[in-house]
Amino acid sequence: MRILLDTNIVIHRENKIVSNYSIGHLYRWIDKLKLDKVIHPYTVSEIQKYRDSETQEVISVKLESYDIIKTIREPDDDFIKLIGQTEKNENDHIDNCLLFEVYLGRVDLFITEDRKLRNKADLLGLSNRVYSINGFISKVTAENPDLIEYKALSVEKVYFGDVDVNDNFFDSFRSYYDGFDSWFARKCDEEAYICQSDNGKILGFLYLKTENTTENYSDIEPTFDPKKRLKVGTFKVESTGFRLGERFVKIIFDNARRRKVEEIYVTLFNDKEELVALKDLLERWGFIYHGIKHNGEKYEIVLVKHLNMIMTEASPKFNYPNFSHSCNKYILPILPQYHTSLLPDSQLNSENRIEFLGKKPHRYALQKVYISWAATNGAKPGDLFLFYRMGEDGEIKRFKSVVTTIAIVDEIIENIHSENELLSICQNRSVFTTEELKSFWAKHRYNLKVLKFIFVKSLNKRLTLDYLWDKHIIIKPNGPRPFTKITDEQFDMIVRDSETEIEYIE
Repeated sequence: MRILLDTNIVIHRENKIVSNYSIGHLYRWIDKLKLDKVIHPYTVSEIQKYRDSETQEVISVKLESYDIIKTIREPDDDFIKLIGQTEKNENDHIDNCLLFEVYLGRVDLFITEDRKLRNKADLLGLSNRVYSINGFISKVTAENPDLIEYKALSVEKVYFGDVDVNDNFFDSFRSYYDGFDSWFARKCDEEAYICQSDNGKILGFLYLKTENTTENYSDIEPTFDPKKRLKVGTFKVESTGFRLGERFVKIIFDNARRRKVEEIYVTLFNDKEELVALKDLLERWGFIYHGIKHNGEKYEIVLVKHLNMIMTEASPKFNYPNFSHSCNKYILPILPQYHTSLLPDSQLNSENRIEFLGKKPHRYALQKVYISWAATNGAKPGDLFLFYRMGEDGEIKRFKSVVTTIAIVDEIIENIHSENELLSICQNRSVFTTEELKSFWAKHRYNLKVLKFIFVKSLNKRLTLDYLWDKHIIIKPNGPRPFTKITDEQFDMIVRDSETEIEYIE
């Protein structure tokens, strides 16, 4: 199989100064899968124009390890019409030539960090063959679990002083910030969150700082009003295909709630390729552009997440962790063999301790999927539901079936058009295997529904089916059916009796 690599991929891979460490992970997967690395003649031409002659020479030598397409096919008029955009300059023409290779089937896949190019691919119906680095890694991670190189990825809280600042994971920070190592050393007794693979490789790092109303924001334009804020001081996650970024986003939001701040903010340089994915991740979860922060002769963009307010036109994902009590409430049953793998934070004390995250990307995701072919009973984005873990066979289910988790509906997808569309929607977010998803499609394609939901909280005390019967929430001797609707009072009673607190925004 031939995989075409965009110029931006090749330059970042072969540059003498590595600026995107996810590139290495991408190339390891390409080698594992024995894919042929292909580049376009226009990539060679672009590299020959590279302004840094030393870098140009280094990269040119390394191009011998790639297959170069030997003939150029120029996009025809029909292809340009499908895109619906005229070529305004040479870069547009080169982009179209690269996509034309995929369109004609002369290459099988195309990897690019250019969002504009990927948008064009969507217009051409090529979204299942054109990927970003992270998108490709997510795809192959889901499809090839036996080739995943880590047993588990653990996120833990550590002291700065216990972290090796000389690890090349921090090289990019050193290139952005003068005196980074000295700053890191001064933080030796402060805590941060770190993700390491089982062999000790750093894959993610997060430092959070609480700032009070007296904080000086004179270097931010426009300046902040006095508020208690959580600053995302140092944040980086490598692409692994494991939704680690979402795991860290959850940590940010959990800390914001715990520290009772009004806003969260982060500053990012916007001229670095590796920060594009991080910026996109934060914007998907509700961070919005505020302004700039002056940093000597350079500046960073400032993104802010407003807490304690709901934007009515935005999605639940954008508003999270803010949500309203003014919504419908449901109970959703889930089989025991799927419960803890999908919701590892809600593992029962009575269960055998599973490997908390392990080689299951959906366990790291904050947004996950639930699949059903039952009627949704009016459920819509923003509604709340309770996961009900069904008891094991042979158990006394009135005592072993329990309510474990609160979640919020982000999206309900119906009218799924193909098996590939189903697999794409569920990629790395579903507890089901590819074979199980294909089986669902074969048997239930006409009424199949994918519910995208966001984990809110595990219940502190697990209430049983017997409790639901006793409180007349579920009619005896039955258990809840999918999308069993309950009243506000019943929902509030379950939350209260489970000794759990929830903060609503109205």
